[in-house]
Amino acid sequence: MKLFIVTISLALALLCLIIGLDILMGIPKRGIIWKAITPFRVMEPAEYIIVTLFFLFFFIKAIMSFLKKRKSSSTPN
Repeated sequence: MKLFIVTISLALALLCLIIGLDILMGIPKRGIIWKAITPFRVMEPAEYIIVTLFFLFFFIKAIMSFLKKRKSSSTPN
């Protein structure tokens, strides 16, 4: 859970940094929002596969860790 919160916090901080830099460069607000919510529009199909595999790996690892902790806490010592 901590890893998820840290990941989301870092993503939000980087999104704020990107928006702040765009404002400083003078990009119109509509362009900033469009750029912030559609970052994957320039990706190639191979890059989509890599990003998908990365997220699958992250979630599978998190689920395995959760199940391992749950199993170890349910067995009496």
